Order: sequence, then C-alpha cells, then structure tokens
Amino acid sequence: MDFDHYDPDLAELLSASGGGGGLPDYLGIRTTGMGPGTMTAELDVRPELLNPFGSVHGGVLAALTDHVLGAVLYPVIPRGSWAATTQLNLNFTAAIKDGTIVARSEIIALTKRTAVVRIDVHNDDQLVGAAQGTVTITAPR
Repeated sequence: MDFDHYDPDLAELLSASGGGGGLPDYLGIRTTGMGPGTMTAELDVRPELLNPFGSVHGGVLAALTDHVLGAVLYPVIPRGSWAATTQLNLNFTAAIKDGTIVARSEIIALTKRTAVVRIDVHNDDQLVGAAQGTVTITAPR
C-alpha cells in the first residue's frame, strides 16, 4: 500500500522508545521494526504473564496486538492525530508456554478517519494469533 505521508523520523522515535510507557513497558514490549505501514514488536514470556495453566494469558497477546494495531499508524497520519482502536478481532491459534512473542502489523486500508490493520502473531515459528482491527483517526485540534 502507498501512503500520502510517511514520517521516518517519527518511525525512528517510536522504534527507539521501546513500548512507549505504561502497559507496553510493563509487558516488556520492544519495537523491532517499523516501515511505511508496517510494524514489528516483541515481548519475552515470563512467569508473571502466565495464566494458572502455565500458558501466556490471552490478555497479554491482546495487549501486544492492540499496541502494534495503533502504533503502526502514527508515521503515516498527520502529526498530532490520535489513533484509537474501535474494533479488534483476535483469533488465538495456539497456546504459548515460553520464548518470545512477535507481532507484525500491516495497514491494509486507510482513509482520513479510519484504518484497517492486519496482525499476525508468532511464537518462534508458530502462528499463535491472527487479528484484524479497525482504528478511528482523530485529526489534530
């Protein structure tokens, strides 16, 4: 997909800032790649992220997915705009016990007010989640 606008400086800033504070930092989310309309981020599985059955809690996967769903938009929307997730459908395809979880998002549709983003989540070489979400974009005031 081609974009009318891409801010490589903002993409670099997002990549260098790790998770960006709050829940992403608590989870240990690291941005490992950013390009026009794409973003890759990862986190390491650790004991406090597991459910009572020894698998990564689904909310952890949802939070990582939501992070790359929204953050991928900032380099391609006007500075000062806000991207808010309005819909997220996440299919959990396999349990995660250990290792590193990697999420890759790709913008598949973009207008001035909305975007649709696809996300694939892997643990090692196994697909563990497939998602698609809609984001509302609010223009700067």
